[in-house]
Amino acid sequence: MNLKINKTIFLVAVLFSLGCYSQKKKTASGYNLEEPVKFDLPKDIDQISGIVYSNDNSVYAVDDDNSAVYKVSLQPNPQVQKWKFEKGNDTEDLVILKNTFYTLNSAGTILSFSLPASQTLRYDLPLKGKNEFESLFYETSSNQLIMLCKECGDDKKNETSAYAFDLNTNAFLPATAFKIQKKDIEKKVGSIERFKPSAATINPITKELYVVSSVNKLLVVLDAARKVKEAYKLDSKLFRQPEGIAFTTSGDMLISNEGSSKTPANILMFKKQ
Repeated sequence: MNLKINKTIFLVAVLFSLGCYSQKKKTASGYNLEEPVKFDLPKDIDQISGIVYSNDNSVYAVDDDNSAVYKVSLQPNPQVQKWKFEKGNDTEDLVILKNTFYTLNSAGTILSFSLPASQTLRYDLPLKGKNEFESLFYETSSNQLIMLCKECGDDKKNETSAYAFDLNTNAFLPATAFKIQKKDIEKKVGSIERFKPSAATINPITKELYVVSSVNKLLVVLDAARKVKEAYKLDSKLFRQPEGIAFTTSGDMLISNEGSSKTPANILMFKKQ
């Protein structure tokens, strides 16, 4: 009799633990990463990269094959407006402060302009060696733009550096703003290759920093001290090539994915739970 009871208790405990694990895997910091609202995008923005939410239920976006800003409505068959701001391409991320647009290219150059873009100002990060960037976000408390290395020559393989551009002086600070340690991410998701961020932004509700990596297929959450709080693996079937992240004012999360020859680019909306 006692043996039967013990077996029953054991089975219930196993089923309960599996259910908890499934729920934890499915939900990331209050967002169900398996059930987004999806907005497929037109072909002319299939290399969508950085995005910023606009209060009229649309996003501003950049395409890393085209130095242009797009405004995309969040609706079925989205409407798209386009403004060219420079010749060339390789535009990775976007920040908008009032009426000023800041874009980042992979070499670590920030471009500043207003729309329509009659004049563009350039700010080059004075960092030697081979460096690559894809992530730019705004830090309200310091009034700085922060850019994350995707791969920088000064970084060891177990760390990812952040560099700050001071908007009070329009100059880069000489020292790194902070570093993300690979080992802290691995404590959450297991062994990974070098961490390579593709987009970052601050959650307006929690003030935490959300970083998405297309290469690693990860979503990493950092606390106010910019230490790793959580990390989640992303399903490559849903997140084909995540290159942009933003939040609505109410806290819903938006992640953009580049398209391919077979599938359109898209923006995925994850409702705050």
